[in-house]
Amino acid sequence: MAMHVTYKPFDNKLVRQAINCAVDPDVIMKHIFDGNGSVLNGPLAANMVGYDPNVKRYSYDPKRARELLTQAGYPNGFEVKLHFSPDRHLKGKEVCEVIANQLAKVGIKIELIGQEYAVYWGKDGVNGGKLPFYYAGRTASDGDTLYDQYFHTGVTKRSGYSNPEFDKLIEEEQKTGDQKKRVAFLQQAGRILMEDAPFVPLYTLAEIYGLARNIIWKGNPDNRVLAAEMKIKS
Repeated sequence: MAMHVTYKPFDNKLVRQAINCAVDPDVIMKHIFDGNGSVLNGPLAANMVGYDPNVKRYSYDPKRARELLTQAGYPNGFEVKLHFSPDRHLKGKEVCEVIANQLAKVGIKIELIGQEYAVYWGKDGVNGGKLPFYYAGRTASDGDTLYDQYFHTGVTKRSGYSNPEFDKLIEEEQKTGDQKKRVAFLQQAGRILMEDAPFVPLYTLAEIYGLARNIIWKGNPDNRVLAAEMKIKS
């Protein structure tokens, strides 16, 4: 769930951190997806390149969220629109309703705005930098894909986020051919993102496939199903 940092009140890091403290994705995973997935501890899922097992998400703590909002100058909370695309994201409306309910408990009143994907994702939406607060997902096997497209300065308009230290790490990992160094750079970048909090990590869903007994194949984070990657047992 992304916050465009050029729009008030998301230009304030304390507000972004407060929202992280106010959202409990465990409830979403348990009651909407019946436990078929896992809550994200950081920007990346455990099966993605650049995942950092030492990064921990903000603990669900409504009291702390209210304290942060007060420090940010919003003791009574605020009103904001949360955009989503019900025809794109699985059970997106239900997820956003839970998030709205949780944010209401810390004084943030949400108006849910459901849009057709072409509008939501287009030049008047996410990719035009026109949505201050939106629910989104990204399929990828490598952290570089997410970090470059959403948070690397000037690449897209999706979040308005800009941090020279983060940019340097992404540019370094993109130049090196050493995979261990790449992972280290991506992990450092992920820690910066968690501190700056231009988003709320939510969850990753389990991919459930049916295979014939004579087929050898394993799913991947890109959700690709390619026959070339399959083998037939002899």
